This record gives sequence, structure tokens and C-alpha cells, in this order.
Amino acid sequence: MDMTTADPLVGTTLDHRYYVESRVDGGGMATVYVAHDLRLDRRVALKVMHSSLAQDPHFVRRFINEAHSVAKLSHPNVVQVYDQGTDQGHVYLAMEYVPGRTLRDLLTARGRLDPRDALQVMVPVLAALGAAHQAGMVHRDVKPENVLLTEDGQVKVVDFGLARVVEATQQNLTKTGTLMGTAAYLAPEQISRSVSDARTDVYAAGIMLYELLTGRQPHTGESPIAIAYQHVNEDVPRPSRTVPGVPQEIDSLVTRATERDPRYRPGDAGQFLTSVFAVYQAMPETGPDMPLTRTPAAAGTEPATGEGSNSTLVVDLNEVDLPPAEYGDDGAPARRRPNLNYPLLLVGGVLLVALLGLGWWMLLGRYESVPDLVGMGQEQAQEELSGAGLKIEVSDERVYSDEAEEGMIAESTPAPDERILPGETVTVALSQGPQTVEMPDVVGRPVGEARELLEEQGITEIDEEETVSYEEAPGTVLSSDPSAGDGADREESVTLQVSAGFDLPDVVGLSQDDATRQLEENDLAVDVAEKPSDDVPKGEVMEQAPAAGESVGSGDTVTITVSSGPEEIEIPDVRGMKAKDARKQLEELGFTVKVTRILGGDRVGSYSPEGKAQEGAEIELFVSPFAPGGGGDDDDNDDNDDNGDNGRGRGRGGD
Repeated sequence: MDMTTADPLVGTTLDHRYYVESRVDGGGMATVYVAHDLRLDRRVALKVMHSSLAQDPHFVRRFINEAHSVAKLSHPNVVQVYDQGTDQGHVYLAMEYVPGRTLRDLLTARGRLDPRDALQVMVPVLAALGAAHQAGMVHRDVKPENVLLTEDGQVKVVDFGLARVVEATQQNLTKTGTLMGTAAYLAPEQISRSVSDARTDVYAAGIMLYELLTGRQPHTGESPIAIAYQHVNEDVPRPSRTVPGVPQEIDSLVTRATERDPRYRPGDAGQFLTSVFAVYQAMPETGPDMPLTRTPAAAGTEPATGEGSNSTLVVDLNEVDLPPAEYGDDGAPARRRPNLNYPLLLVGGVLLVALLGLGWWMLLGRYESVPDLVGMGQEQAQEELSGAGLKIEVSDERVYSDEAEEGMIAESTPAPDERILPGETVTVALSQGPQTVEMPDVVGRPVGEARELLEEQGITEIDEEETVSYEEAPGTVLSSDPSAGDGADREESVTLQVSAGFDLPDVVGLSQDDATRQLEENDLAVDVAEKPSDDVPKGEVMEQAPAAGESVGSGDTVTITVSSGPEEIEIPDVRGMKAKDARKQLEELGFTVKVTRILGGDRVGSYSPEGKAQEGAEIELFVSPFAPGGGGDDDDNDDNDDNGDNGRGRGRGGD
């Protein structure tokens, strides 16, 4: 089936190095491509993570760290990791290209394997897992899909460490794509306690051996949860119950590897391999009436093209690092016989103990367990690791943690209890506190103050939405989402509803009383100012501040400017001045002047009006001989003709 037609990566080059030739397969976590390494001129397999995972910085960081660890694992039965990188938003692994098929493909074509063939596959698989366990690594996803069979008969295990990255990212075995893909091979402690170590790989290998022998998985159900329940509560049955004729020794291998209590399983794949290889060496070339046909358990599964029901399985064990089998004179593997030479047996026992001690040291003794550093400060963690002969490196990236306070160690790579060689480095990431914090109460506060409170909690994505409010002043927080006391995700935005107040009405042109009444009805304070105007009638509002249409809130003050009418000019005191001088001064100020003489005289005795008057107003001067500095007629007598009736003036003077 051609899967390359619509794939946008086919035909592109990642990191200016890997030219993507074709798509091979796709899964829940990644898509696999065949690519050409332009730098080293060789074919490689590219495993490109799905974009949903590649966008998670926490996943990418763990993925890179795991890739570095896996790249150090060199074994002929492990698919070698060459390179890791990111380009154009794609996170990828460049791995050894292994042409052939998976163990799942073989099972689909053959239905099941005879006991010897099944063990012949399990030996290199366990050798690969044993090498990983020696290096302090756990596979966590042992299944036929992750076992590759090459065209020349080699067996290689793929995807070391990747399950741990996804598991750590999702933090939940029941999420889609995790439990769904591995439920049939999960150990009870993985399901009930989320614990994974070398013994969980042994359990999965035991399940896989059962499936190779019977063509079916030991626990089945309508859902992954139902299957997981059986792993926790039911023992794996002996293969011979499904396929009569399976030797008792092989039943025992499956039973011991799939013990529900991990304490009773082989401690790691190396121990399980020793038992498997011993049984394999003792088996005859041909099993007892075990034809390589499909069993009823695999009914309905047609053989793959080119695979007949009697096809032969050939696996190359030359690369497996194991003691050679003993052979008889006829070339067949010799069965073990009891040794009655007790002195030699004693010597052999001593040597066996020594070898076991050496083997233990090679497999476990020379490795150090990574201590649990979560919650420690950097100095304390460094002392802890130094005591174990390990080094520390602090990652530049901080991570969220509910277990470690801010600035303390939140996680380590490798994880606690994993085993590494003395002198190797443990990378730690510091905590930036929990991702979810309690939402503070910011309602009723000014929005600037509310922002400061949120930022103190580590919330930086803050959205503001304004809304009309007749009760709160503009800029006051009316509500928040999440509400006070609820959990707020520091990676998500918080929305604040902020008062925009209300639009100030237009009172210009109203009388002072009407304008004041309308503003006070909206709970606004009113400040009145006066200003003269030649155009606006006295008592009418000329201006307002703030202007009409601007946002205001309850209790705000609005200043209205009311016209005091035309501007009035101060009338100078002209008493005692000669009439002509007084007239001149007043006319220069814009007044009209009327002179009224009383019994003659030339000086102003009084004038009207006094104080202020509008420009152009008439000022009447009363000239009298009794005025200060007055006496007699003077040249100003001609003013009588211009300024009115002297008799009327005298009458007013008499008053």
C-alpha cells in the first residue's frame, strides 16, 4: 500500500541532511519514513513525532534526553539511534534502517510458532533487553510490533525509552494511545502503581512468549480497562492449556516471567535470558508434533503474500552474546545429564557462585541507582549525587511541579531508581512552582493593581474586556474568569471584565439648574464655574468637563461653565477730575458718557453707575462747583448741549 501520496514530508529534506524518500508506517506517537543521509551517504529510518507531541516543550525536552541515553546503547540486537533533531516544527530520530518485517507481521502470517522457533526469537530479544537493563534503561513497551526481523535472519528491538517519554508527558496510562496500544503487555504494577522497572519488561516478554506459542494474547476483553483488570487480578495461564504439547519447561518460563508479584519474577532480562537459553539448548531440533500451521486461535488471519503455512523461521543467533550450546557426536544439541562426580560438582558450584557474583557485578553491582532528588536544593542534590559517584547538570529550562517548591529540583533524567554507571551525569530541572494556582480575588480593584496580584501568582496572560457600568468607576475590575478561589492555569489566559463607566451626557446649552439636575440623577458630582460671554445668555451652560460622550463612573465630578453674560469693565473713580478728562478716560474704556451740570462748575462730583458696567454702557457724570477742586464755569460748559438737560441734572443733584 502506497502511503506517500499525500504525505507533505515525502520529498523534503530535514536539517539539510535527511532526504525523505517514502513513508513506511504510522502509529499513535510517530510516523516512520525511509530517508537518505546526504552527509554519510546511507539509508536511515526517520521516526518523526506527531505534531501534537512536538508542540509540547516538556515532551521535546524529555525526548531529547532519552534519545541521548538510547544512542549510548550499542548492541547487535538493538536498532541503533544515530541522530536526533528538530526542523520545521518536526521532532525526529534518525535510526538504523532495518529492511524486513515486524514480529507482529510474522505472527499474522504464521498464526503461531513452534516452541523452538519461539525461543529462538526470544533469545536475541532478551539479549537486547538485558543490555539495556545493564545500562540502567527500561524499555517499557515490549511487544511484537517493536521487534524487527531482518531479511538475513537477525532480530532487533526498537523504540527504547520512547514509551517513558510519552508516559511522562501524558501522566496517565488510561489516556488514548497509551493504554490502548500496550494494555495486553502491561505488568500489574504498571497499572496499579504506575511503576516501571526491568521486571516490567520481563513481564511483557513473558506475555510475548505466550503469544508466540499460542497465537493469542492471554488476557482479552472489550476494552483496554477490562484487559488491564485481568492483568492485575488473574494469572497468565500455561501455554499448554491452549496448545497441547508445549513442554513443561516452557510453561514454567512463561509462568515465572508473568508472576503478578514482581518479586517472584527474574530480576531483569539477563536472568530470564539465562533460563530461556538453557531450555532452548536442551530442546531437540524438531518439537513433538508441532506443525507450523495456524491454530484455531488465529483463524481468519490469512498468511501474508509469499508466506505458506509451513514456512521456515530462521533467526541468526551468532551475534547473541551467550555461552555456546553443547553438541553430541551426531551434531544435535546434547541433553544435560546428572553429574555424579561430587568433587567436581563442588568445584563447579564454587565457580558458579564466583561467576554469578561477577555476573551480578557486571549487570548490577557496578551501577548506581539514581537517588530521588525531587524537592531538594541544588547544593543538597549535588552532595547526594557526589556520594554516589555521579555528576549533576542543571537544565536551563524550568518545569511546573506540584511536589517541589519554586527553585527546588522538580525532576531528574535519568529518573529516580534508574541505574547508571559511576561518573555519569544526572540532569535536573528546577521547579517554577505548580502549574495551577488559586485565583486571587481582584473584583473591585483597579485593573493595574489586579494585574500586579496575578503576576505575583505567575499568571502573565491577562485579557481585559471593557463593559458599561453605572456603579463602578472606569478601570475597576467587575469580575474574573476563573473566579476567585478557583484554580488558574499559569499557561492559560485569565480574563478580567473591567468597568468602562458610562458615556457622559451633553448638558451644554441647558440652564444651570437643568444641567445640574440631569448630572446628579446619574450620581455625578457637579462643580459650577462662571465665565462671561457676549454670545451665550447669562445662566446657560457654555462648556462641560469631561466632554460629552467620555466615560465616567458613579461619583465622578463634572465641571460645568455657566455664562455670566457679556464681560463687565471696571469703572474708574473719576470724582474730582475735570469733566473733559473724565469723559476722555471713560470713552477710551468703551463707555458712552453723559455730563450733567449742577449750578455750573467744571469738576465731577459723582458718577453713575459705579463699580462695573458692560462695554458701551452709559456713564453719567455729575459736575458741580462743589466738587473737590471745582468752582466756576470753564470751557466744559458746552458739554451741556451734548449730554442732556441741566435742569434734569440739577434735579438729580438736588436729590
